[in-house]
Amino acid sequence: MSESQLKKVLKENEVLKAQLERSLTILKVSEACATLQDYCTKTPDPFIPGWQGENEWTKPLKGGSCSVL
Repeated sequence: MSESQLKKVLKENEVLKAQLERSLTILKVSEACATLQDYCTKTPDPFIPGWQGENEWTKPLKGGSCSVL
């Protein structure tokens, strides 16, 4: 094998390694998306009203006579 052929093979090897790294990153992103979807479906949203029509953000403050809106 000549030196120029070796350089071409090594360059192609580097290109393939870079493509492999990108594909591994894509796999990680899809796993992150699945984890995010899982979290969103299992975690209650505090802005959605409960069956009584109130949520954590619209409940009146307890304690003082002054309330902040």
